[in-house]
Amino acid sequence: MNTIVCFGDSNTWGFVPGSDWGRYPREVRWPARLARALADEVEVIAEGLNGRTATIESPVAEGRNGLPYLVPCLRSHAPVDLLVVYLGTNDAYWLEPIMVAGSIGRLVKVARAAEAGPNRGAPDVLVVCPPPFGGHVLAPAFRDVCDLLGCELLAVAAAVEERVRRMLA
Repeated sequence: MNTIVCFGDSNTWGFVPGSDWGRYPREVRWPARLARALADEVEVIAEGLNGRTATIESPVAEGRNGLPYLVPCLRSHAPVDLLVVYLGTNDAYWLEPIMVAGSIGRLVKVARAAEAGPNRGAPDVLVVCPPPFGGHVLAPAFRDVCDLLGCELLAVAAAVEERVRRMLA
């Protein structure tokens, strides 16, 4: 059975917007929906944390930097066939888009070197770019970094736009 680790922030954790730490039921969260979509033929592990950043320390909360946790996380779930990184939203409040994308790139490099994939190799990596929010647009910088590193990118806004266009055609 293949293993997918979904490494993210409140979007992966299931935070209910506007709530006081409210959390969507497990079956509503996107990692559980992914598992159902894949007919439960893979193990999908949700590693989400409210407020998680890619590689910086949060100025407002402890324990949110994803970098020091990534390797132990991957090794604890090894062998990991696919790592899905869905981060950047919290970083964008403190960093410019190119720095956010560079931080995501750093996670990709660390994951590939973690020896946590099949046969102690590198897991495949899919980077999910958050949609534009509050004036923050991350997709162009994410695309550049993913192209440079040769990893897959799913730009959420572009994927939704494409799907809607197909549905309306």
